Amino acid sequence: MDAQTVVRALKTPVTLLLLVAFVAWAASWAWDAVREPIEERALPACVVTNVGPELTPDRVYVQVLNGTPTSGLARRLAALLRADGFNVYRTTNAPTTDHEVSEVVGSSEQAPEVVLVRQAFTDIPFRADGRDNATVDVIIGAQQPVAATGVTFSAPLPDEQACLAQITVVNSEG
Repeated sequence: MDAQTVVRALKTPVTLLLLVAFVAWAASWAWDAVREPIEERALPACVVTNVGPELTPDRVYVQVLNGTPTSGLARRLAALLRADGFNVYRTTNAPTTDHEVSEVVGSSEQAPEVVLVRQAFTDIPFRADGRDNATVDVIIGAQQPVAATGVTFSAPLPDEQACLAQITVVNSEG
């Protein structure tokens, strides 16, 4: 057998082995890329806007998180908040499902958007996290929040300005 015959006989199997190795490497790389967690984008900072003497729920953006193992609580609470006029931009599960007490989370207890959301419930605890985007989170715990009735929502703005969240709600059903 001469060298040219040997090269011809080995060319196809060697090429196929190289292609199989390349496809295996590409599949491994793709699998690793797919399994990497997606970075959550930060919401943009709020924008100071002249809104008049009081802030109303239609200018407030709320995220509802279910902190319990019971399914559907965030969706149900979001429906109540929407009925009160709030913009619910997201409903999802909290990072953990062991929250004992429901709570409102926002920039500060005196922030007008936090005041409005807390008016929607009777006696709900608050936790400040210093956020700068003027959104409010409601985390549902095992002790679920009780909706307030007969509330006229308003938060006075002495200088008629509020820092409003800049969010585009794509799907209003959450």
